[in-house]
Amino acid sequence: MILVKEKGLCKLFVEVGRQQYSLAAMGTNFANNDEVAWNRFVTALLSAKGDSAVEVVYKYLVDAVFEYNKRHNTEVNIKIVYNYFIAKIIRSIFVEISELEKNWYFICRSAEIPKPGDFVTVQIFQEPLVAVRQADGTIRVFLNVCTHRQAPVFEGHGCVGVDKTALCPYHGWAFGVDGHCKNAPGANRGEFGTDFDLKNYSLQEFEVKIDENQGVFAKLLEQDLRSSNGKTNRKGHEERKGKRLLESFCVSPTENSHLKEESQPENQQNIGVEITNLLNCVSPGYADGETATLPEQIRLWLRIGYLEAELIQLIADINQGRTGDSRQLMLESLIGELKQAILTVDSDGSTPELNEVLQRVYNSSDEQRQFIEYPKIDTDGVEYSELSERRQALPIWIYGDATLFALEVEHLIKPTWQFVCHINEVPQPGNFTWLDIVGERAYVIRTASGELFAGKLQDVTQRGSYPKFGLPNYGLEPIDIDVFYGFIFIRFTWEGSRLAESWYLPGLLEPYQLENMQPIGGVGQYDINVEVDYKLLWENFLEDYHFPMMHKGLTRRFGVSSDCEGINGMIIPMRDPASPSLTPIERQYYDCAKVIARHSWEREQELQDFASENYSLPETLCYSAFCSMSAQEEIPMPFSLSVFPEHVQTFSLVPAGPRECRFHVRSYGHILNPHDTNTKAIEEARLANIQLLLESLHEDIRVNYICQDSVSSRLFEKIGVFSIAEFDVAKFQEAIRAKLPITSRQRKPL
Repeated sequence: MILVKEKGLCKLFVEVGRQQYSLAAMGTNFANNDEVAWNRFVTALLSAKGDSAVEVVYKYLVDAVFEYNKRHNTEVNIKIVYNYFIAKIIRSIFVEISELEKNWYFICRSAEIPKPGDFVTVQIFQEPLVAVRQADGTIRVFLNVCTHRQAPVFEGHGCVGVDKTALCPYHGWAFGVDGHCKNAPGANRGEFGTDFDLKNYSLQEFEVKIDENQGVFAKLLEQDLRSSNGKTNRKGHEERKGKRLLESFCVSPTENSHLKEESQPENQQNIGVEITNLLNCVSPGYADGETATLPEQIRLWLRIGYLEAELIQLIADINQGRTGDSRQLMLESLIGELKQAILTVDSDGSTPELNEVLQRVYNSSDEQRQFIEYPKIDTDGVEYSELSERRQALPIWIYGDATLFALEVEHLIKPTWQFVCHINEVPQPGNFTWLDIVGERAYVIRTASGELFAGKLQDVTQRGSYPKFGLPNYGLEPIDIDVFYGFIFIRFTWEGSRLAESWYLPGLLEPYQLENMQPIGGVGQYDINVEVDYKLLWENFLEDYHFPMMHKGLTRRFGVSSDCEGINGMIIPMRDPASPSLTPIERQYYDCAKVIARHSWEREQELQDFASENYSLPETLCYSAFCSMSAQEEIPMPFSLSVFPEHVQTFSLVPAGPRECRFHVRSYGHILNPHDTNTKAIEEARLANIQLLLESLHEDIRVNYICQDSVSSRLFEKIGVFSIAEFDVAKFQEAIRAKLPITSRQRKPL
């Protein structure tokens, strides 16, 4: 009966997903051809009325959610589902720079930001903007993207005060109301290099005009505010500042007749503000212990229908002669993403409707796909940074690009080791598990002889036939496998170094006897799917520069240093004495850690000194934690092993598409002796720490969602540099640049 329910619901939501793509195609046409029609379209989307196509799809979605609630005895809020539904449409629409430059765009009314320091954030297609009232009464408009690591600086609608600064929520870079960067944490200590100059990191600014009705408009053209070397042209900037001051008080109707004020009458909502509010409300983040999102089944069913419709249209374009590397790569990328979504939501292959979706796509695309040749990775025109400096960041177009993702799968993801499980999760002959990644299912099997075998499905439609494995090779295509300290990894290619050859300071792990650990079930293992590029997420987890701004709890508990090179950057001690502002659960973890400690704080310091000299540990630490991972410049693997006194946590990112990824989190510990007096304290320490780590993860999820929207900008010019605390991010980007030199191009070449 449950199976019949799911089949029917699947069909309903997949059909709504197809219609979602039709609306996105309609919106793309409006966005690129008629600004007034675009505003009306968005207004209809936001209200679910005023456009027949929108009203029809909304009714389908309401009916589907009603059926879901009835069959699952739940109360999924249609507003949450619909907000996600329309946010997906809006996020999928892009307008190229050449088109943006042609128009003036309404930002806000002057009365919306009446006092100096007042600001309002708006979204113009893929461009996040902020309008800020200056001390002299003028209004300036900036690209709301931090010049460091692409987070939005201003959030919502408010006031920072003319003598204060807005802090980027990611790393705490401070910007004045004039857009100038006032402070970068660590800069005064030389952590960005001796030539670092805050003046080069102002927010990008756009020309502003104010019409006779006090409507504020911006021209989304950056070139005239930049010199040839990418730095702000100060003289021209000051001249324009004076001109804006005059314009804000004296603009003739004739002069601004081309400003499309008729699209924003007094009683109409500000579309740019409404889009910003929508994107913010559907970005999940840690709030009262919950992620504000819709059920995963519904999200994936909608995604499958959307991807199918998008693929059918792409294949039709190719059949009509619209070929080229870009479309061919996108075809591969979207098919992989579709297969991954189906594997995730329907792991046992019990929903034939989803196999029919795949078959329709296969039948349409087989002829095109058999002739695909991955384009040569062109290095012409690519500029490299000095290897020793590790400072030049990659441009932001690489995050979430579907055509690039197909190249990443071939050159980055498949050749890289991917974490599956621990050896004690497949301890007996016949035990098996699997990992779904980029549309492939990889199995790990304990054979009759006790050895480990890895292989992948030759076709994802076979997923329902397993675990009835057959020989030879269990009916699977063999793939590479490696075991490192008891943890099992697979990869889809057979070339490259083994894990032991590329792990950074593996000697630190030796005394922990990781091979003997067992999984901690329940709260210790979970998967979270997020619609964010895996590279963006992994860069977040490669540095602790963001801790003071984003992770107040981690900063309270541990002594975080900006020196992230060598042992001192890996091993972080608990603060002692403890901070007086610890929360109850943080205090619980601290107290338990002291109870189970096997040596003194003085011995702890001796062990850290020993590790610094010998790159190994003679015994485990009791008051410190550290992160262990591969050397990023050798194997850019999105996997880390967090080692705590009472347990270890594996953290891996499983790419699922250009803007789709899964957090794969598992916890492990030694079997506890029920007669040991410390057993209860160890259990309590584990549970407290696992909960604290989950809270930190949700904090990261929130900021990465808003960063993903920011990196969608086509106008942003990356000029940021890495601090010492972002050393591993720089190494990761170097590895990407080496394997895919095309990523060094400032503008998307595909």
